[in-house]
Amino acid sequence: MAANAEKLLMEESRTATARVLMVDDDDMQRLLARTALENAGFAVIEAGDGSELLDAFHAHQPDIVVLDVLMPVMDGFDACARLRADARGRHVPVLMMTGLDDLESINRAYEVGATDFVTKPFNFEILGHRLRYMLRGKRDADALRASEQRLQLAQRIARLGHWECDGEGRFTHWNRATHSALGLGPATEVGGFEDLVGAVAAEDRERFRDMVARAMRRGEDFTLEFRMRAGDDETRDMHLVALSGQDDDGRRRYVGTVQDVSERRRAEQKIHRLAHYDDVTGLPNRSAIRTGLTEALAQASRHERVLAVLAIDIDHFQRINDTLGFASGDELLRAISARFRHTLRISDTLDQAGDAKLRDALGRAAGDEFIVLLPEITAAEDAAVVAQRLRSALTKPFQIGDKEIHARVSIGISVYPGDGASADELLRHADAALGQAKREGRDCYQFFTKQLNASAFKRLTMEMQLRGALERGEFVVHYQPKLGGDGELRGFEALIRWIHPELGRVSPAEFIPVAEETGLIVPIGEWVLSETCQQLVRWDAAGLGPFKCAVNVSGSQFRVRALPERLARVVTAAGLDTARIELELTESMLMEDAALAIETLDGLKALGFGIAVDDFGTGYSSLSYLKRLPIDVLKIDQSFVRDLPGDEGDVAIVKTIISMARGLALRTVAEGVETAEQRDFLRDAGCDELQGYLFSEPRAAAEMTDWIVAGGGR
Repeated sequence: MAANAEKLLMEESRTATARVLMVDDDDMQRLLARTALENAGFAVIEAGDGSELLDAFHAHQPDIVVLDVLMPVMDGFDACARLRADARGRHVPVLMMTGLDDLESINRAYEVGATDFVTKPFNFEILGHRLRYMLRGKRDADALRASEQRLQLAQRIARLGHWECDGEGRFTHWNRATHSALGLGPATEVGGFEDLVGAVAAEDRERFRDMVARAMRRGEDFTLEFRMRAGDDETRDMHLVALSGQDDDGRRRYVGTVQDVSERRRAEQKIHRLAHYDDVTGLPNRSAIRTGLTEALAQASRHERVLAVLAIDIDHFQRINDTLGFASGDELLRAISARFRHTLRISDTLDQAGDAKLRDALGRAAGDEFIVLLPEITAAEDAAVVAQRLRSALTKPFQIGDKEIHARVSIGISVYPGDGASADELLRHADAALGQAKREGRDCYQFFTKQLNASAFKRLTMEMQLRGALERGEFVVHYQPKLGGDGELRGFEALIRWIHPELGRVSPAEFIPVAEETGLIVPIGEWVLSETCQQLVRWDAAGLGPFKCAVNVSGSQFRVRALPERLARVVTAAGLDTARIELELTESMLMEDAALAIETLDGLKALGFGIAVDDFGTGYSSLSYLKRLPIDVLKIDQSFVRDLPGDEGDVAIVKTIISMARGLALRTVAEGVETAEQRDFLRDAGCDELQGYLFSEPRAAAEMTDWIVAGGGR
């Protein structure tokens, strides 16, 4: 054992040279000590008396101090006391040397901070070993202090305190970090758990007292979450853990920690809010609404209640983002959600619920779609009443920045139990009803029906098939001729057809609305334009042209940014002049946003395109508005042509349109001409061009080529 210790000491002496400050007024004593200590591997610094101690200590930073007691100017006791008062000398080992062996001197040496003492005379060879053992003790003490500092720092960062108490709840140990974690003032006396009760938040106080008392009565471990008052309007969230045990005498005791988890709770709440609430409106998101709907369904099933889901979409909301920017769009969403909140609070179907439930009854699903849950209605008709109130809440316009915006909504309604028994079913069916409301013209509400479900399934199947139709080459362009009053072929209208290998010929009335809703109409429309241009070039090459051709532009296409440039690139890529293409837009499309319509039409005209207003007479445009539009052609809707010349009303309308067009220097085209009587009337009335089955149905390019070659139209 002694050999191992000696070996360890030798290894320590080889790895580091310890510095010893030798303080003694006896020159011979210092010389003997220096010689012995240097032979033992120490570096020695000398000082002649206690007054020189601090200067020598600061200059050389020794690892250990050997200090004589009896010295002139300043004795060893005072010198040691001054060293301990210095922050850097607080923990350095001090060995005091004295020729005195009385108990009073020994006690005083320890009182002023000496680590150990030795009486003179002593064996200088043994002194080196003694100093090494003192240095080893210092290293252990330094490591322990560093560990304690790290622990204290970790506890401060984690806001964690630790404590011990007896089986009666009286604290036997209570560290400073516990005071800090609980937010208690430094002067606050805490003798036991009962002293803490007064600082616990009022709503948690009784539960705190009962849980602690019950656990200690049973001798059980316990964990407790509670809030501490940290000010007049502030609380801290605390987490306390207590482990039961016994001391050496077999008495019950507890060891535990208490931690301030307020920041963690706030972070958890923030994460929860991000996961379950919309950051624009502050409303529950679709996931949270689905969870609430699942719980509401369980209640409705248990109490045999009726429940409704409303899916709400803001009509033409994308235009707000496109024209005013996303910030204005978000402001409008917040304003609409505020009106919906107010409306739901005064709704007869919800006025019995608490405020928290009312807020949760309204959510934002995504984009411009909201969801409303009506958990306690008595009949499906109640949902219609709420839907109408929500629509009416938007009657007054919104002031967004310097713009006055009118908002309208479409609403789809599904009702439990008739329309589904699960949250997913009801949400899906409300969305299907919403889609039907949009197809009915928007600004209305629709209930879900089984027939609508079958239609929605068919529509979904069509959408899935439509997405790949362009790549699979299933679309074809048919051409219907337009003839002058003299029977001469003037041009064509290009019409898309979908020939599906399984579904067969799909009507444009079925797939065009789906393409519009999904945005597929934009690439499809550009493909039609490209195919049309290439066909005109082929007819030119065959010596059959040149012809002009009309191509329909959808509402979605018309709102595409930089539309004129995009369409011009398609035409020029085919090697055709843009003047050969006439773009047809519906009257209602142009009326939706007058400023945007005029700007886009001006751009198209500047690039050489012709502009025709399709289905004219079915919209609500005024003559003054029509004068502002840079258009070339008015197409008389076939609904006015169908009963010519027998219907006096249609006769008056058609003559008025032709006369008005003439006054505005516009051409007129009548579509849907099927009889010779219609042809003759329109020709006599001065209509410039005629189009209809009387002359030819829409034909594929090859068939139309044969029709042209055969002299069709003459």
